Amino acid sequence: MFNCGENENVGHLFFACTYSSYIWRNVLSYCDIFWSPLPLLDEIQWMVEHSRGRALPQKLGKLAFGPTIYHIWMERNRRCFRNTFLPPEDIIKNIQGDVAAKLYTTAQDRHYGEHEHNLYINWGINTR
Repeated sequence: MFNCGENENVGHLFFACTYSSYIWRNVLSYCDIFWSPLPLLDEIQWMVEHSRGRALPQKLGKLAFGPTIYHIWMERNRRCFRNTFLPPEDIIKNIQGDVAAKLYTTAQDRHYGEHEHNLYINWGINTR
């Protein structure tokens, strides 16, 4: 569905495909995580191990993963059933909006260090 020349399966769709890999790398960069995506099960395992806790960086990993899977799957369905296509930048903006909406309520009336402030800025929320 994403025109990458591979047979479609869950492992390829999340995140071996160049389209979904591009989206996930960008979402991870908003979390200040910079690497090439792992195969889906490895990515899930990494998230489980590194998103424990209530600190903002751990919370972001949890908040970003679900909307990314959701929006990539919705794009796959859009292409299959409607024959319409969104560029990856639009998918990334949709994910950013979902995560920002969840973060917004926790960002208000709190004081954060520079790193946390920058993470909020990455997601489009100004805490100051």
